[in-house]
Amino acid sequence: MFRTRSLAALFIFLLVASVFVGCGGANDSSSPSTPSPYAGHWKGTWVDSIWGQTGTLDITVAGGGNVTGSVVNNYIDDNAGAVSGVIGDNGGISCHYYYRWDSFRALGALSINASGHLVGNVTEYDIYNFVAQQDSVDLIKQ
Repeated sequence: MFRTRSLAALFIFLLVASVFVGCGGANDSSSPSTPSPYAGHWKGTWVDSIWGQTGTLDITVAGGGNVTGSVVNNYIDDNAGAVSGVIGDNGGISCHYYYRWDSFRALGALSINASGHLVGNVTEYDIYNFVAQQDSVDLIKQ
């Protein structure tokens, strides 16, 4: 009898929980009804105005604005890192660059210029929230 009550209680709990969890889809930001204007694969260069460093940025922007990819700094050893973050429909970008040896928060504004390039400025902050770099970005849709 105790086992039957336990199973009945479990069934009711799962039924109630499924109502609250839902099936997804309607509010899934990865598949919005209007995709991000920046959606796609972008690759190009960045130039730092503080230290004169340069590198490459290779990112994919999902339909909901999620950003993933890689960053390379040409001036340091062990120079490849991962990128993750988000870009809003207004071009505001908030990402993290994860190198094996350090990480940086990158905030800025990007837009698509008349040539179809994704361009703009991104400020990188170190773990102490100090400005580490001021990057100009120029990416071409692949």
